[in-house]
Amino acid sequence: MTDTQQQPEKQYLEADQQIREGETTIRVNISLLDSLMNLAGELVLSRNQLLQTISVNNLKSAEGVGQRIDLITSELQEAIMLTRMQPIGNVFNRFPDIVGRLAEQHEKNVTLEIRGKEVEVDKTIIELINKPLEKLVRSAVINGIEVPQERRRKSKKETGRITLNAIQEAGQVVIDIVDDGKGVDIEGLVSRAVRKGLITTEQSLAMSEKEKLDLLFLIDQDDQQETEAQETLFTGMGAVKDSLDKLGGQIDIQSEPDKNTWISIKLPLTLAIIPCQVIGTEGEQYAIPQVNLEELLRIPAHQVKEKIEIVGSAEVVRLRGKLLPLVRLADVLGIERTYVDGRDGTIQNDRRQRIADRRSRRLDEEERNQDSEKTGNEDSMQLRLSEQDRRNAPESALNIVVVTSGSMSYGLIVDHLQDSEEIVLKPLGRHLQECRGYAGATIMGDGRIALILDVNNLAELADLTAVDTSEYTGASDLEGPVSSVGDSRSMLIFSSGEDERFAISLDQVERIEKIKHSDIENLGHKRVMQYRDGSLTLICIDDVAGVTPLADREDLLVIVFSVGMKLVGLLACGPVDTREVDVEIDKTTLRQTGIAGSLIVDGQTTLCVDIDEMVEQLFPE
Repeated sequence: MTDTQQQPEKQYLEADQQIREGETTIRVNISLLDSLMNLAGELVLSRNQLLQTISVNNLKSAEGVGQRIDLITSELQEAIMLTRMQPIGNVFNRFPDIVGRLAEQHEKNVTLEIRGKEVEVDKTIIELINKPLEKLVRSAVINGIEVPQERRRKSKKETGRITLNAIQEAGQVVIDIVDDGKGVDIEGLVSRAVRKGLITTEQSLAMSEKEKLDLLFLIDQDDQQETEAQETLFTGMGAVKDSLDKLGGQIDIQSEPDKNTWISIKLPLTLAIIPCQVIGTEGEQYAIPQVNLEELLRIPAHQVKEKIEIVGSAEVVRLRGKLLPLVRLADVLGIERTYVDGRDGTIQNDRRQRIADRRSRRLDEEERNQDSEKTGNEDSMQLRLSEQDRRNAPESALNIVVVTSGSMSYGLIVDHLQDSEEIVLKPLGRHLQECRGYAGATIMGDGRIALILDVNNLAELADLTAVDTSEYTGASDLEGPVSSVGDSRSMLIFSSGEDERFAISLDQVERIEKIKHSDIENLGHKRVMQYRDGSLTLICIDDVAGVTPLADREDLLVIVFSVGMKLVGLLACGPVDTREVDVEIDKTTLRQTGIAGSLIVDGQTTLCVDIDEMVEQLFPE
């Protein structure tokens, strides 16, 4: 870019900055001011009535006056909020000029379509969303829309289209940025993330398309090979996500190669008063913004041991087929955990290292024997211990708040779940600005101060990232097929015939699809099925190994593997399960083509599948 080309844009940005810095006033409709004056007058009258009823000790009248003050306060709150609302068109109106200049500089033909200018948002949010939106629009022009020659080669119109749309939905404003360009190179994105050390190759194999796209916001924006003159898709995307996180917003991205890229942003209408879920931990109250809240869970005490699972070093709970990582709020905030002893009501330190830890059988036996020696009545002591055991105490139930941090969800374990309230957000003092995990504070109805939790920073404090979730979907840290001895790894357990079980290392599995037997087609002496706008070759274990043929069922499974540069589907039957096992393969007794050997899982002999050898036998080419 020449100095002559840079000069107009530089002048524009400086002028725009001066305009934004000078925006210290807003225009308010005169009818709205009249409404505020009327409400203020009614509030004064209600105050006088309240003082009068208090002076004569008329409690019956005081209750009615209190209800009237509550009504007027709510109306006054809504009216005052309207004074801060500004049309989002104040931001959108800047983008036609920006798109036009960028298109000219990069020799592209681009049209910008804007919808929803009239949607109103809090003035503070409008000011803070300026830069993130500009970055996303710039990226759509520079990295999304192709040059005319390339678009003609793809049978597209020479002129690319970018759509900017805003709508108000369920107390939030949703901003969509859609372009009909080349989309995101997902495989290139994954390769870059692996090269930078953000994820491993094994983790990338277990990631969904959505998780791969979210890597866009994790790659460092200050790559040494990138400059402002060579802006790429990655430049500044991390800063975009950080800005939206601070606003309590969410960003979602979807892309189809050579078709389009769709980015959706959800923002609260205002930052001054926000609905929150109030929770309690170790005697203190905290608030979680409802924009980050997905749902509330409660696991009874007697089910904790069976509901909480251990995956690697993480504790998770299975929620509708997905593993949700769990974090104890007290641990993240550095608060010492306690519990109430059911025997004498005293508060004791909680020494459990894991959520699912409970009293061992050995300790129960020792205590029961000691008490029975003193009383001579073992049955009564066993009953008393059972009643007082923390495993069965109602207060030992787990209260879990499921929250969303960007593209990742996790469960926050708290002591108590309280009411939902609309709270007034107050910024933290200067001496508390460095305290991570808090977005601000508020004053509750009882006069106590409650801190507002920042779920994004809490995830970072707990060492949770969007990439880490790939570990919960079964990614292994070990490479290659199952062939080593004495290693502990995740195994996928499944069936093929009616009475035989098979296992394969979970890190080799791309996906598991449910299909009907009628979905299988036999063409050219091969089994195939339609898969992702193409055909997927299907194989069975009994095609190469002397095992029971595939069960004749209507409902089947296809375990998808990536072999070389091709995808292959292995037909199987349920049930499917995963196990973390110590791999000790017997490589001699049951070894045959396609079967690496056998191991014992849950007391049953299980055959280990060698998918690479199967494919090599069936397709030597």
